[in-house]
Amino acid sequence: MIARRHALGAGGLALLLAACQTPIIQRTLPEDGTIDLLTLLRGKPEHSRFAAALQVSGAVPRLGLRSGAVTLFAPVNDGFAGLPAPVLALLDNPPSNPTEAQRALVQPIVFANAAFGLLRFQDISVRRNVVVTWDRARLQVQPSGTRTATLVREGVTQVAGRAPVTITRGDVLASDGVLHVTSAPVLPG
Repeated sequence: MIARRHALGAGGLALLLAACQTPIIQRTLPEDGTIDLLTLLRGKPEHSRFAAALQVSGAVPRLGLRSGAVTLFAPVNDGFAGLPAPVLALLDNPPSNPTEAQRALVQPIVFANAAFGLLRFQDISVRRNVVVTWDRARLQVQPSGTRTATLVREGVTQVAGRAPVTITRGDVLASDGVLHVTSAPVLPG
């Protein structure tokens, strides 16, 4: 005989199955400057590849209030399609202790999509719509709306058939900077 505390019964089993099928509700992180950039990126599944790129590249120490404000052009995961397979493999399964060779594969992408300082759209417009990245390149930021823009890396010819990189949602504030959500990474020259 089954003890009473072990028997679920048809009603209890149905409730248990329903609970297993209930989707997990993810907490939405505030974008009001109360959370740091890395936590914000790691909390957004659509930016997991860029968060991994920051880690693999060794750029994480450049983030945080002690290092000063940073602006990130944070591509969504789908935007990385078309990058070499070894790079994608690193971003999808980042090693906890990347080698120098692994860092060298990813660091140019991170440095082409980051700038020092808190550069919201209003700050960029004062700079004649130019942002200097960590790799010392100049990005032209051409606004197309209040929180959207097109990015063009000076001196780099647009690849035929590849859509221009766009900021799809700008001015996402963090405690140590700002990020602009982009359709794809700006590629180094």
